[in-house]
Amino acid sequence: MNNGTIQSLERGLTILTILARAGSPMTLNDIAASFKIDRSSVFRLIKTMVKAGFIYQDIDTKRYSLGFKVLELAGSFSDNLRLEEFLRPIMKDVCLRTNQNTHLAILDRGEVVFIAVEQPRDAITISISIGTRESATQTALGRAILAFMEKKTIDEIVKISPLKRYTPKSVISKTELYNILSGIRDSRLAVDNEEYKPGVICFASPVLNHKGQVVCSIGISGLDRLIIPHYDEYGEAVKEAAIKASALLGQPV
Repeated sequence: MNNGTIQSLERGLTILTILARAGSPMTLNDIAASFKIDRSSVFRLIKTMVKAGFIYQDIDTKRYSLGFKVLELAGSFSDNLRLEEFLRPIMKDVCLRTNQNTHLAILDRGEVVFIAVEQPRDAITISISIGTRESATQTALGRAILAFMEKKTIDEIVKISPLKRYTPKSVISKTELYNILSGIRDSRLAVDNEEYKPGVICFASPVLNHKGQVVCSIGISGLDRLIIPHYDEYGEAVKEAAIKASALLGQPV
């Protein structure tokens, strides 16, 4: 036992993580190099997990990779996962930290769709319902997703959902939009400063899975007079939440 944990189990899980991130089968020496314990101890751990089906050893090369048991568990997880329920605790935390509406959204046919909403108690909020659709190009939630998609996909979305002027601040230039998305890729934070609704500022950040693919976005929205005094603080809260959510989905921190 070590700090209330089972050391051998920790090491076994570490081996699975190493194999998952390797991208190709590994030798025993490759795996053992990540541990301070002797090679024979690592071998015994691997042998146990091979027997249980969590690790597969190629008969010819003797190299190791993830076993079918891991794929089976991953499939069950995927089938049973409801994204909004899984990430709800993180949404609630953001809502408490900012006292603003907190949303989870996915991309669908050129628009973002709200799949979960957390509203603060006893605060001035903007009423938004689950299932609400908004522009993907003019909203922070949409841009946070678009920024991590291929240019070809972005082009297709702009084609089916042309840039439209919702407010005097709306972005209607493709060049400007692409510049904005490039900045979001670097910062992992999207902002809609009254570009979709007058007097409303939104922050959003992408949630990525274990493959680095964008799954959804998490964000907040509120009246400009409530957001501006805490601009940097709220933006950072949203960004931290998305990083935590991505980690839960297997994205390396």
